[in-house]
Order: sequence, then structure tokens, then C-alpha cells
Amino acid sequence: MLIVSLLLNGLVLGSILLLSSLGLTLIYGVGRVVNFAHGALFSLGAMCAVWLVALGLSFWVSLVLSLVIVGLAGIVMDWSILARIRDRPMVDSLLLTFGVAMLITGILYESGGRNVQVLVPPPALSGTVHILGTALPLYRVFVSGLAIALAIALLLFLKKSKWGLRVRAANDDGEMAACLGINRNTLMHSVVGVSAALVAISGAAAAPIFNAYATVGDKILILAFMTVILGGLGSLRGAIVAAYVVGMIMVFGEAYSGGQAALLVLFLLVMAMLIRWPRGFFGEGRTE
Repeated sequence: MLIVSLLLNGLVLGSILLLSSLGLTLIYGVGRVVNFAHGALFSLGAMCAVWLVALGLSFWVSLVLSLVIVGLAGIVMDWSILARIRDRPMVDSLLLTFGVAMLITGILYESGGRNVQVLVPPPALSGTVHILGTALPLYRVFVSGLAIALAIALLLFLKKSKWGLRVRAANDDGEMAACLGINRNTLMHSVVGVSAALVAISGAAAAPIFNAYATVGDKILILAFMTVILGGLGSLRGAIVAAYVVGMIMVFGEAYSGGQAALLVLFLLVMAMLIRWPRGFFGEGRTE
């Protein structure tokens, strides 16, 4: 059944967008940073997984190491670059992260990213499963489950840990959090690192679906930004719902009218949200 197949694939794409969008939401919520390097970090995660497998490491080890490597790169990026413009206007961070994205993309181009790299999933995840009478590759089910599990783990960690308490405090009121003794710079290092790790595992896990090359994250970046806008800037639960809304729109739009038409519908929805409901689905987002 076509409808069921599209629904399932919409859930898969939504799950891939979920991790990327949560990372963007965290960075904006705590630091008011519009991170244009997010798509390049997705590409870096995908390429890291390919390189590590080529070195002889297992698929599973490569996933974990990609998360760690890009997460550490995110911390270094915030410490060495973003921290220098912490108190400047938001447009400065936008332009700077755009430059970082170009730098990462250029490095990936020179490191084999000009050509499409194929990452083969492990034999245990080959084959298909039947859901509601529709065949779906088992690997896509795994990617969806992984994304949902990591999102739940992140939300629980934000709710139960001291780090999560600091993040929520800075997200709700940055000035009050500073008055309570929360070190904004240290917190942002960890937030950018977590965000980079999330988008990296998303890119690495999605590599067997989208393949890996230097600009594979460009479209994901656009979709993730629209997801964050629809969900509301800084709203985590809004980003979760919006990720699956965007996934469904893209899959159904591409099936019935082509990819460009799907993007057009999505842009129109984003415009309508910005005009009528600028705080997102749950009215929790910021409007600055």
C-alpha cells in the first residue's frame, strides 16, 4: 500500500531530522546562536563513519566514534571560535558559522568527499520487515528506533541531571541563570558538543540511506532550520513534533508532486507560521 509506505518513510526521515533539530534547538535556546555549520557537521559525521569502516573498524564502533569525534570537534569549535563573539549581535554568529561550514565542506572535499561514498549496513540489519502489509528495509527501522531512543535519553538527561537543570535554566532566562552562578561559556561548550554529537550520529546512521559526501548535510540543514522554526525557536517538544511534520510533508510531496513542490509547500507553511504563530506549535518559542 502506497500510503502506508509513505507514512513509514516519513517517520524515518522525521527521525533523522529529529536529532539534527534537537541540536539546533539546544544551541539557540542556550546561546542564541544560529548555527549554519550544523549541516556540515552532519556531513562530517557521515564521512567519519565511512573513513572508520574503511580503516577496518566495525559499523557499530564507527557509529560511536563518529559521535565522539564530531562532538569533540563541536566543543573545540565553540571554545576557539564561537566563544569569541558570544556577546555580539546574532548576525555575527550566523556569518561566522557559515564560514565554518564552508571550511568543513572544503576539508571534506579535499579528503574524498567529492565522490559519493557508500556505507554498507551490517548483515544483521539487512533485509526487510513487513509493517501493516508493507515491506520496509530493516535498517530504516533501526535508524528510526535509534533516533527516538537517543531523543528520549536526551530529554530524560535534561530533566534529571544537574547539567540538564543548568541548560533549562539558561534556556528559560539566560540573565537569571548567570545571576545564579551558571558559567555560560562552560555550559555552551558542552551544549555545542552535545549538539554536534547528535547531528553526527544522525549523519553516520543515515549514511547507508543517503550515502556520504561533502555536501550531504546541506538539505538536512535547510529542513532542520524549518523544523526548528515550525516547532518554535528554543522549544524541544515543538522540534520533536515539527521533525515528523516536515518528514511527512517531504515524503508525500516528493511522491505526488516532486521534491521542489514539497519544498515549496514547506516554505509556505513556515511563512504562515512566522506570520500567524511565530512561537511555534506549542507557543513556547522565542520571537527575537
